[in-house]
Amino acid sequence: MPLDEWPAHAIRPVVVEGATDNVLASADIAILASGTVTVQAALHGSPMVVVYRVAPLTYRLGKPLLHVDTYAMANLVAGRRVVPELIQDAFTPQAAAAEALRVLTDPGHAARVKADLAEVRAKLGTAGASRRAAEAVLSAAYASRKK
Repeated sequence: MPLDEWPAHAIRPVVVEGATDNVLASADIAILASGTVTVQAALHGSPMVVVYRVAPLTYRLGKPLLHVDTYAMANLVAGRRVVPELIQDAFTPQAAAAEALRVLTDPGHAARVKADLAEVRAKLGTAGASRRAAEAVLSAAYASRKK
């Protein structure tokens, strides 16, 4: 339902543009398209649900070329899945909402995610984090080719 059609009494999400760092730093949960923003969210310690969908033909043609277990850069840097990924058919509004609600309603799960993201942040460090993220992604891609 478009935001302008929401009932007046409903809690409305806020759309903020041009302030990614501020939003991620203050977010309880972020739903993000897979890409470098997952590293940005990890640096802020922001729990996230990573989503991605491409045209079915593109997915079928590209899938055999990718030999990784995870796609989100935060997960690639971690070397394991620390945030959920909803890729292609797994990406539905219901699945994204369920994953987001898990973080928002299960304090133990939220704490684990935040601790895992702190490990990602530690691996990336401060200065040169983008370079280290790129190196981690390339390393994961290279290792998957050897399998």
